[in-house]
Amino acid sequence: MELTDFTEFEPFNALRRQMGAEKLGFFELFDPAIHLTGEERSELENAGRLLPLEKVEVLGDKTLAIKNSRVLMYIPDESWHRSHRAYPSFHVALCETLEQCRQEDPKREYLVTTRIADDYQLLKIRPSGEVSVSEHGFVICKHCLHRLRYKNYDEYRNRRRGHSQKILSDFSLAEFFRLYKQYPLSFNAKRES
Repeated sequence: MELTDFTEFEPFNALRRQMGAEKLGFFELFDPAIHLTGEERSELENAGRLLPLEKVEVLGDKTLAIKNSRVLMYIPDESWHRSHRAYPSFHVALCETLEQCRQEDPKREYLVTTRIADDYQLLKIRPSGEVSVSEHGFVICKHCLHRLRYKNYDEYRNRRRGHSQKILSDFSLAEFFRLYKQYPLSFNAKRES
């Protein structure tokens, strides 16, 4: 069986000229505008990246993403936690806490990471600008679990309190990302407008 030499196939050559493609070439499916580069993946898996909320995509299921990877984020500003009497927690969804933060200060930066750990000893920024590691591990945001209805978690219903407390105390990022695939995201996944 002989294959057609498409460089000599006039209908394709006419189409190529019409498209303005002068040269034949090799096409790679990687697009850095929609795929995390190696450098970005490394940065997100290690120290993380400080970003405003507007640079983080909110997917249709309310989880957070950068390009083709779901991420988690937290507020590294220690003074914010004190002023709001909030326990340091990491976020996996656009919850009421993040919406409140966005209203208070749209330019606030969050530490965004793809790192999965059980002992989340993460960086925090003191009011003086000094960066340190948190003395206490961060925990999952209960508002995020409620927003996602993760394993039927319900923050407000008393009759489900025992079930919800168990979900909260047994939470595992590894299990979370088994249910919500972290990487790579399908580009057919709906993005929130």
